[in-house]
Amino acid sequence: MPLAVVSYICLKKIRNVLELLLTILFGTMIITGFKVMYLLKLDVFQAITVNYLVAVLFGFTVWNAPFSFAIWSSKSWFGISIIIGVFFILTYVLFARSSEKAGLVITAVASKMSVVIPVLAGFLLFGDNLNIQKITGIVLTLAAFYLIFLPEKGLRIDYRFILLPFLLLLGNGMNDVLVKYAQHFYLDHDEGLFLSFVFFVALIIGVVVLFFKQFIKGKFITLKSLLAGIILGSLNYWGAYFFLVSMERYQASFLFPVVNVGIVGLSALVSYVVFKEKLSKINWIGIIIAIIAISLVSMG
Repeated sequence: MPLAVVSYICLKKIRNVLELLLTILFGTMIITGFKVMYLLKLDVFQAITVNYLVAVLFGFTVWNAPFSFAIWSSKSWFGISIIIGVFFILTYVLFARSSEKAGLVITAVASKMSVVIPVLAGFLLFGDNLNIQKITGIVLTLAAFYLIFLPEKGLRIDYRFILLPFLLLLGNGMNDVLVKYAQHFYLDHDEGLFLSFVFFVALIIGVVVLFFKQFIKGKFITLKSLLAGIILGSLNYWGAYFFLVSMERYQASFLFPVVNVGIVGLSALVSYVVFKEKLSKINWIGIIIAIIAISLVSMG
């Protein structure tokens, strides 16, 4: 085989691996970003709202989607896209609160264990098959969630903080189900327009909430929150971009377990090294079981 061909193949494989690693990196940076914003005492909701402004700008420029209410309202997915937009911003708020109160690693695990919900929805709504891998993964998910929040002997735990990652798991899972439902029944090769409008709905909700909670009281978006939102929105966009590119390169049975487990593993490393978050041995066992469960459900 000519050297030029060998070099081309090697460079292509290196590029594919790099894109996969960037998918994991950006996914981890989004979760970590919420923790950093909390430590810097930034207004997280302001940053989330600005994040969706960035996402909208990316959507209507990069995807060249038409900015027209008449076109949006004529689409069959118009109604469900409004619901998805609401879930988008609610889930981001839960990400922020869970990272702050429950910790980075638990937030990452909860967000990735949500893969169980679309799997169950696929079985109930879309005619997918349940196999032994999926069933085992679902059972292990329940066990993992219990062990992750099992306190050490004599240690008190604030059970309000358990509610945040649990709601995140439900919210993230419902997000996936709703997007899959829209894609399955309503989308007709207009994914760019659909996602742009979903981001727009999330942006409008954020602006309305900020108006009634802050703007009318004379509190406006700060420069720090603006910069944080721009960074978060950019991470959001490029994370989605590299994930979509990786979907073209790899089979789903390989991609989803690697990305989900990679984000959980890297988040655990960051939380331990950077933020000094401490978990008990039984909590770490729960996280390991969660990683196995995520892998089984994704590959199943």
